[in-house]
Order: sequence, then structure tokens, then C-alpha cells
Amino acid sequence: MAGNENDSLTTKQVKFIDAMLTEPTIEKACEKAGIARATGHKYLNIAAVRKTLRIKQDEMMDKTTQMLYLASSNAVSVLNDIMMDSKVNPFIRTQAAKAILEQSYKTHEIFGVVRQIEELRLEIEEVSKGN
Repeated sequence: MAGNENDSLTTKQVKFIDAMLTEPTIEKACEKAGIARATGHKYLNIAAVRKTLRIKQDEMMDKTTQMLYLASSNAVSVLNDIMMDSKVNPFIRTQAAKAILEQSYKTHEIFGVVRQIEELRLEIEEVSKGN
């Protein structure tokens, strides 16, 4: 099958994988794919099915993350506009400022942790090379 991570997947397995990406439960995915529930559970025990499902889920999350990055810039602009608009209720302006500050702090904190992890990784590599 063109476009699959594993050409050995059957058409029904591909339909099941696609249904798993859009349905809230395995049962509903099986129904949408036109297979029995037992068959769906059997498919999930096949490594190629699990791998393809995981890859497609990761691709969906990557796309979602990209959309969030784009939207977050707009969201900050909206919050900033609200915060800076003297005609807006002071409570609302304060809430906008609070949201910006909270997210800024969280972002700073996360980047700090990432930086520490990277530094530790480099130290481990140096120690490993020395042995």
C-alpha cells in the first residue's frame, strides 16, 4: 500500500488505523473500519499496525503543535492589546497581564530545564569519551 510505513498492512488494517485516529474508542474505530472488535484488538497486537499507528499519531501531534505555535503568537498579541487598552475593565486587563506573566515564567522555567538537560548530556558525552 503506497503511503504506509509498512507495505505488508492490509486494506482493513489501514482503515482501522485511520479510524483509530478519528474515533474516541477502539470499539467505534472497529465499527468505522467495518471489522469486529476482536479483530481490532488482534490488529493492535501486530507490531506493524502499532508502529504505523504511533507514527501517524506523532504526525498529527506535530501538526497540532505547529498550529499551536502559530496561534500562540496571535494569543499573546490579543492579551497584550487587552492589557494595554485603558478602556478595558481593569480586572480584565489585570487578568491578561497575569496570563502573560504566568506563561512567560513557565516558558523560562522549561527552557532552563532543557538547557540543564543539554549541559548534562554534553557532560555525559565527555565522560564517556574519556573512558
